[in-house]
Amino acid sequence: MLAFTLLSACSASLPKPPTGPVPPDAMIEVPYPPPPARVEVIPPRKNGLDVWIDGQWEWDGTVWKWLDGAWTTPPANAYFTPWTAVRQSDGRLLFARAAWRAKDGRPLDAAPGRDVCRPLPRASRAGEVVQR
Repeated sequence: MLAFTLLSACSASLPKPPTGPVPPDAMIEVPYPPPPARVEVIPPRKNGLDVWIDGQWEWDGTVWKWLDGAWTTPPANAYFTPWTAVRQSDGRLLFARAAWRAKDGRPLDAAPGRDVCRPLPRASRAGEVVQR
């Protein structure tokens, strides 16, 4: 009985998001590949709708920055494209950041591994209260 329990625990997989193609116009040229992925401890899932988005490297235009993995609820009628790097035959390295996309491939205003993004708060002046 214990052997069966251990075997089923080893074969369990994390719920992953629905995936789809990366549009060619999502690719940007980067000067060098990202570092190796980091090891992450996966916390318990908060609800049955959440899927796991792995941690990933993100190119900020200057350096690679790590984004931690997270549980997230997929946006309705959307698919996920994990980050992708492709070496061209001429040696150029192209990168597409991870994104939630509408069925037509258009990126949604949702960060990978996070819920749909809220608008950023506007900048405040000294002493001014900012409404969110």
